Amino acid sequence: MKNLSIGVVLALSLVGCSKKKPQENKEPPAPVDNTGSAGAMTGSAGSAAPAAEKTLVGKDLADKYVKCLGFINDGKADDFKSNCVADGYKGHMLDEAEITADQLTGEFASMKKSFPDMKLSPQLILINNRDILAVELSQGTNSGPMALPGMPEMPATNKKVGTLFFHRLAINDANKATEEWGIEDPVTFMGQLGMLPKTAPPVRPAIEKGWDGAPIIAVADGGDKEKKNLDVVKKLMDDFNAKKNADLLAAMTDDAVESDQGDAKDHTGKKDIEAGLKMFQTAFPDAKVTADNTWAAGDYVVVTGMFDGTNTGNMGPMKKTGKKVDAHFVEVYKLKDGKVSNVWRWMNGMAVMQQLGMMPPMPGAGSAAGSAAGSAAGSAAPKK
Repeated sequence: MKNLSIGVVLALSLVGCSKKKPQENKEPPAPVDNTGSAGAMTGSAGSAAPAAEKTLVGKDLADKYVKCLGFINDGKADDFKSNCVADGYKGHMLDEAEITADQLTGEFASMKKSFPDMKLSPQLILINNRDILAVELSQGTNSGPMALPGMPEMPATNKKVGTLFFHRLAINDANKATEEWGIEDPVTFMGQLGMLPKTAPPVRPAIEKGWDGAPIIAVADGGDKEKKNLDVVKKLMDDFNAKKNADLLAAMTDDAVESDQGDAKDHTGKKDIEAGLKMFQTAFPDAKVTADNTWAAGDYVVVTGMFDGTNTGNMGPMKKTGKKVDAHFVEVYKLKDGKVSNVWRWMNGMAVMQQLGMMPPMPGAGSAAGSAAGSAAGSAAPKK
């Protein structure tokens, strides 16, 4: 949570593209069980359909995802459309309006002009039946003007961006994305471009190096280990809601790393994580998280859900607003020997700030990160 000044509106007003206000899209992703279903995030097919390929599963499906990302990185839009995206594709950036294939295609083309060197690198690819749940590193240099549909052109900043983007892709039996749910922190994206007011707090610097061993691929087997991992994460969330901090921390390794993409830095070790937890609970005493969907694959668990809380206390330099927050979140957990060793978290920081009254609702506040870098990252592979 960041104490952004109202001046951020001027910068952010240059980059939205949806026609709905963020909070109009309150519905969570379509309910699924742990077998999931997956999707994509760019344009509908416009070129001749290639010969039908057999339904891919497991690692073969992950390899197809990587191949589709390659089409995007190489600027082969026609190959991407015909091989990777199903007719009628729908894209959702959480807490924003739905994006059609045509809208996404236009945004992606615009972003390629703004970030000619844009590259999408898969870091984690989880396969759970027909769901692909992936974390991508989106990098590029803003060396060209940014002109999103219906918005004034922004001159190049010549600054680099490097952010993590999460998306869930629903994949049909033809191995094409039918639907996608994605999230990337727009405030971090804007901050890396140097487009936030000087009074804004620092944001996470552009990520320059990906994860060791990337892309890491895990395929769900539905075994006991995955079931136990799901139980660990469920209890951890229950302990958070019950403010049983000791029990929550006991479920984590001593060197656990919490990486909230809206924070300026990671928190490492139980002591650091506990300090942040207590500060957050002071700011939101009634904080509650509710899972909509969960998936497990290998050592990883993914949770999508809703956060609810009322800001009745200060959080560091952020003064209490007395306002309620109701926002989607995504968390990816890595477990080691039955304990959580890593947590990656995403929320739409812009939507949260608007609810807290720190910036007015903006029609079209799609995210520069979500509609820009995110539209590139989202448009990458057999999308959700």
